[in-house]
Amino acid sequence: MRLKKELLKIIFLIIFVNIKIDAVAITKNKIIASVDNQIISSYELKNKIKTILFLANQNFNQENVNLLKQNALQQLIDYKLKKNQVTSFKIQLNNNIQINNHLNNLSSKYNTDIEGLKKIFGGSGLDFEIYLDEIRTELSWQKLIFDRYKNKIILNEQEIDAELNNYLKSQNDLQEYNLAEIELPLKNNSDDKNTIMEVKNEITRVGFESAAIKYSISTSASDGGDIGWINAKSLSSEMLSIISKMEVGEISRPIVRTDRIILLQLLDQKKIDINKVNRNELREKIIKNKKNQLLSLYSNNHLSKLKNNALIELK
Repeated sequence: MRLKKELLKIIFLIIFVNIKIDAVAITKNKIIASVDNQIISSYELKNKIKTILFLANQNFNQENVNLLKQNALQQLIDYKLKKNQVTSFKIQLNNNIQINNHLNNLSSKYNTDIEGLKKIFGGSGLDFEIYLDEIRTELSWQKLIFDRYKNKIILNEQEIDAELNNYLKSQNDLQEYNLAEIELPLKNNSDDKNTIMEVKNEITRVGFESAAIKYSISTSASDGGDIGWINAKSLSSEMLSIISKMEVGEISRPIVRTDRIILLQLLDQKKIDINKVNRNELREKIIKNKKNQLLSLYSNNHLSKLKNNALIELK
């Protein structure tokens, strides 16, 4: 009889433990949103928040979670929309060079290689495979946008040549700027002011790079907003008028676009002797920058259209 009671206790304990495990699993995979035919789970949201904080070198605490929750959810919605598109159009990367370049750059920040980075992710409780798929999806999305809109990117190269000639004749030196950016969604309501203030406070608290990783919706966010050296000639007149008056380290006023708010930081600047400039290389660099600006515009517009037409439900 006593043996029977002990056996019943053991059976009850096993059932109780299994119920607790199932409850944890349900919580872990609770659906918090759906994007057309895809779901976003609470596990994905938690992992996204933890990954953003890890890359920004920030602590995983309730205050940071509360600050990031909406932005992380929006990033996951964008990811699901892009994932649907690249899957629907069967977009495949030709090779893994771009992915490996990104991972190698990130690995170098932690003085390790890609395998070491995987271990760091695992040791920090982060899902490396989800992060990898986000990178792959973003690069596939960029390929999709290029394939879809490349024929619409028409530049008048004669006008570029004329502008370049006038610029080289009128300048003694060629100005270049090393820039970083934070792109924020424009909602056209009172939330915009609050968001800008929140981001500015975060920049003051932890620096521009960490704030870019946490808040920016640009593809440069994973690089801390770094967009590299930009030639003055390839900037719009509005951008140039703002940047040319900035000191190194200074952050621009909010620059409003159709659906974006942009904050720029001037990381560095330099002048290059025009007599030492390779004209053809400069011309190609200007054309490339202008094309990238147009591609970015098409990418933002295309994603906005997808959002407007998608069935997005928050649970």
